[in-house]
Amino acid sequence: MKKFFSAVILAAAIGLTICSCSEKEITYEPKSSVETTSQPFTEREVKSAEGNYVFDKAGLLSEEDAKACNDYAGWLFSEKLINTAVITVNDLGDKTPYDYAADAFADIYEAKGSALIVLINNDTNEDTIYKTGTCFTNIDETSQENAVYWSTKEIMNGDYRKGIMRLLQLGELCPDHIADNVQLFEYDQVRTLNKALASCKDDVTLLASKNDSSSSNEDIIKTYYKRKYIDKDGIMLMIDTKKKSVIAYSDKKTPKELDAALKSANELASKEDYFSAVNKIVEALDGKSASKKSD
Repeated sequence: MKKFFSAVILAAAIGLTICSCSEKEITYEPKSSVETTSQPFTEREVKSAEGNYVFDKAGLLSEEDAKACNDYAGWLFSEKLINTAVITVNDLGDKTPYDYAADAFADIYEAKGSALIVLINNDTNEDTIYKTGTCFTNIDETSQENAVYWSTKEIMNGDYRKGIMRLLQLGELCPDHIADNVQLFEYDQVRTLNKALASCKDDVTLLASKNDSSSSNEDIIKTYYKRKYIDKDGIMLMIDTKKKSVIAYSDKKTPKELDAALKSANELASKEDYFSAVNKIVEALDGKSASKKSD
């Protein structure tokens, strides 16, 4: 019997047991009473995605279903700033499901950013969810077990579209205003900072990163800005934990108060007080600053 593993950095959570038969048969062995938890699901209406996020190597999805999954994954890519992919395979080669998903993340996204990779594996029947960054911090085990439980039922009934979409829906647990690629902030801090950023008069998104690439921070923040603010205005902030710095970018004119706030924020960032650094900017943008105690 095979298990469904949630493959994450330095951890793996248990989930499904899969029996290899002529057709994919799956039984669930929960750690708790998750099977009694209501798990409503409605597909979100989203625009057509420009990129390719679904790699249906096993041919499990119709053209219509593949497009629906791709569009939703593309929405998560831009709205939540999650590097998302769905992969179906019949042959893992000599790799474990975890390694296959990790290698796919490296091939598609150069192993950078926050990841939510869904692997539907018809080789050994060990399906895998691979998470990094903001997904690791914000997708809790209980929510994931619930999604896995109901997704299992749908896949067992041959509804791969709904099963995959339900697993992708875990990405909506990530905050709207923070992409914490380096897990700089703890869960409670993410929640309170996200609320503070949401209170600003402008639409503000924070990217937390450690820039080890050849690209400048200025180029990176512009790329993320265009990704997030495709058809609207906003302000993108970027914390670089390597340089211990904070920068901001917008296509529109930013408030003059932001320049002074950035100076103070960088002084705090140099001392690795990133929480207070974000608060300085929130206050400058007429937002309600975050408390270090969880709300």
